[in-house]
Amino acid sequence: MQGADVAAVAAIEATSPSAWKVQQVEAELQRDSGLVLVAASEDMKIVGWCCGLVAAEDGELLKIAVHPEHRLKGIAGQLLDALCQQMLAQDVAQIFLEVRSHNRGALQLYAGRDFQETGRRRRYFTDPVDDAVILRCALPNSATAKQ
Repeated sequence: MQGADVAAVAAIEATSPSAWKVQQVEAELQRDSGLVLVAASEDMKIVGWCCGLVAAEDGELLKIAVHPEHRLKGIAGQLLDALCQQMLAQDVAQIFLEVRSHNRGALQLYAGRDFQETGRRRRYFTDPVDDAVILRCALPNSATAKQ
C-alpha cells in the first residue's frame, strides 16, 4: 500500500463494521513493524486491504476488509495468504487476530486456514456490540519453510 491508496482504503472502511478512520489507516503506513497490503481489480482499483504487525516471533492481523461489490470472490483469502507469507519471511511463528463472533464468513475463512480459537473478549466490538473471538495460527518454522 502507498499513501495514494489511503482514500480508496478509507472508502472501503466506510462500508465495514468497526470502520477505521482515515488517520488510523494512514498511521499503519508509518508503523515500522507493520505490513500493509492492498488488492486491486483488473482495472487497478483498490478493492481490499489488510494490515498487520510483527513483534518478534508473533504476528497480528489488525484489519482485513474488502469492498462490498467484491466480497465472496476470494480476495480476503488472498490478502490473508499474502500477509502470512510476508510474516513467515520475517520469521513469525504464529499469528493472532480478533474477529466478531457473528462474522460467519470471516470465521469460515480463518478456520479454513487452520486458525484456532484461543479465547473470547466479551463486548469487545461496538457499533454493533459483539464479542471478539481470539484466533491463533501457527506458521511453519521459518527454517523448515526455507528448506
